[in-house]
Amino acid sequence: MRKDRFDEMDFFDFNEKSERENATLAELFGTLLHHRKWFILSIGACVLIGFLYVRSTPKTFLRTATVLVKDDKKGGQMGEAAAFQDLFRLGGSTVDNEIGIFKSKRLMYEVAKELRLDVSYKVRSGLRKRELYTATPLVVEFPGMDAGQSLSLTATLLEDRHVELKDLKWANGRENEKRVVKPGDTVQTAVGKLVVTLPPTTSAAYAGIPVRVTKSSLKAVSDNYNLRLNVEATNKQSSLINLSLKDENVNRAEDVLNTLIEVYKKDAIEDKNRIVINTANFIKERLAIIEADLAGVDAEIENYKRKNRLTDITSESALYLQSSSRLDTEGLNVENQLKMAEYMKEYLRDGAKQTEPIPASIGIAEAGIQNQIGEYNTTLAQRNKLMANSSANNPLVRELDTTLASMRLAISKAVDNLIAGLKIQTENMKNKERETRGKIAFVPTQQKYVISVERQQKIKEELYLYLLNKKEENELQLTITESNCRVVDPADGTNSPVTPKKAQVLLISLMAGFLLPALWLYIHSLLDTTVHTRKELKEATNIPFLGEVPLEKGTPERGLVVKEECREPICEAFNMVRYNLEFMNTGRKGGGKVILLTSTNPNAGKTFVTINLAMSMALTDAKVIVLDLDLRTGSLTERIGMGTKRPGLSNYLGGMEDNLQELIHTADADSRLDVITSGTLPPNPAELLKSERLDSMMEELRATYDYILLDNPPYGVVVDALLCARVADRTIYVVRSGLFDKRALPDLQELYESGKMPNMSVLLNGMDPEKQGYGYGYGYGYGYGSNVNPKPLYKRILGL
Repeated sequence: MRKDRFDEMDFFDFNEKSERENATLAELFGTLLHHRKWFILSIGACVLIGFLYVRSTPKTFLRTATVLVKDDKKGGQMGEAAAFQDLFRLGGSTVDNEIGIFKSKRLMYEVAKELRLDVSYKVRSGLRKRELYTATPLVVEFPGMDAGQSLSLTATLLEDRHVELKDLKWANGRENEKRVVKPGDTVQTAVGKLVVTLPPTTSAAYAGIPVRVTKSSLKAVSDNYNLRLNVEATNKQSSLINLSLKDENVNRAEDVLNTLIEVYKKDAIEDKNRIVINTANFIKERLAIIEADLAGVDAEIENYKRKNRLTDITSESALYLQSSSRLDTEGLNVENQLKMAEYMKEYLRDGAKQTEPIPASIGIAEAGIQNQIGEYNTTLAQRNKLMANSSANNPLVRELDTTLASMRLAISKAVDNLIAGLKIQTENMKNKERETRGKIAFVPTQQKYVISVERQQKIKEELYLYLLNKKEENELQLTITESNCRVVDPADGTNSPVTPKKAQVLLISLMAGFLLPALWLYIHSLLDTTVHTRKELKEATNIPFLGEVPLEKGTPERGLVVKEECREPICEAFNMVRYNLEFMNTGRKGGGKVILLTSTNPNAGKTFVTINLAMSMALTDAKVIVLDLDLRTGSLTERIGMGTKRPGLSNYLGGMEDNLQELIHTADADSRLDVITSGTLPPNPAELLKSERLDSMMEELRATYDYILLDNPPYGVVVDALLCARVADRTIYVVRSGLFDKRALPDLQELYESGKMPNMSVLLNGMDPEKQGYGYGYGYGYGYGSNVNPKPLYKRILGL
């Protein structure tokens, strides 16, 4: 049980799979070999196109520059935050921003404007045009013309150093007019003015060489260069930026890159200076405002001090305090003197103390009173001395008493005057004290106001000084501002063009030359639904395969091609079909064999196969007759040139002819092959073919002939072939290579299995041996056929 199951698993046969793959490869190789002439022609044409492309396409050169952008986040050690930022792609780095600035259209527009890239000068050099750039022998300027205007012309330097202009629409509307102008002349065109000048380095070698001058839109040119510009960072850990550009002219590519870098640096400096300039303007405006404020504050302080007669409030307040202290001291002294004076007056008024000396050192600072008191005390001392030695009646004593009394009265008056003066002085002192204390009491208010104003003054002064300092720093920054990038390598590169690459173009041309016909064959094979090979028949059906008839190129399928001693491939093919047919047993014993030939397509070549197969049989000394049972067209009758006017099968089947022998004709000059024509084309062929006369006719012919071949109309189109199948021993179904639809193969298999057509077999007609993928054709190696007169070598290589 297991063995049977294992035997059924035939998909494990890897050898069979390998054989199938080898067979497929062999067929593929054979197909390619058969169509080798198309591959050779395609490859030759593509290589020629590639050669013309290389010769006509302008050479493009690559130039690269490297700059270093100042980026603290890159080029050094990365912190944890920077590392995580790069890991999760958070935010943007300075390098990425600068790459975007380098790629901005604004910068490239400035470069194109500065280098005048909108004007191109080209000369013809072989099949291509060569860009002159700055090496042009002439310069065309377009004063006043809009930057978006486009214009083209041809300028030719003449031997007399004049310039010929053409291919230009002039102001008068003419287009094909040529004009010769002098260098420096202004020429008016339909779109504006132009001026032609000659550089000092103009060489006479350019005389007579047309220069194509093209003025394009400046924006379009800058956008084109911006698209061709490639800007990228060398790596994520570096702040180096590579700028590369492809251009036809090496010098122009270098100038564009170097100018772009300079414009970028200038733009960066202007951007930084723009901030500095705005800062300077702001500082200037603020300084003017603060100066006005300071002037107002100074004037306010000045007016207040002038109004209040102030110089320095702190000093004056100290003076006020000092004056008040002095006044207090002086007032206290005066009051003390006043008290002493009053005490002295009371002492002088006291009668009990008339004989006592007057106190002299009691604080009275009046010198006159002190002198008077001194004299009084001296006189009193003299009187007391006299009284000690005499009596009061002593005249000297009485004289001294009188003198003392007057002196005491004078002292008393002097004391009164002193008291009055001290009182006045005390009152003055008190007034001054009140005035001083009033001033001292007002000092805090003045000081508060002045301090507040001075605080504002100080703040404004400090701000003013700060802005003056910033102004100097800003001026210094404006002087020393530098760009944030540094040129590492200016624009440079090899002198070898990057495009067109000859080896690459040649390889692409070869591949295209091979792929185009291969693609065409592949598409053709996908769209082709017809049968071409016996393999396709055998894979789709199990109908016995009788053989295949090759297609003879240049030989029309008319009449007989099989002849005696013929060694052509087509003759051998019919012989092979005859041999195969002899080995197929029909099961009939005795009598001739009736073979019916039909097809699906009207142009399958069944008539051609019928007559030539019959001739192949006749050449073996067999008695063969061909019957044209296609009573609708008489195709076989027409092919052998007998016409349908003669009596034939239709006349016999219709009863108009009874002698069958009179209807038999010879189809060839050797009388080897007999034929019965269709006769007059009847209106009811199906009715005639159903008659019993057909059966009796076939019995009569079987007794005379070894092979009877029936040429019938296509099966399925009309019922004639099916009606004739009853008298046939074998059916040959002719399938035309390249005509029979593969989708009809199931119908053909169903017809075979139904048995409607007896002993049915298939014959492939019109087969192209070179299309079969075998790599060989009929008749090789035998010394005959197409090898008798071998083709020339070039025809064999090209498959012609």
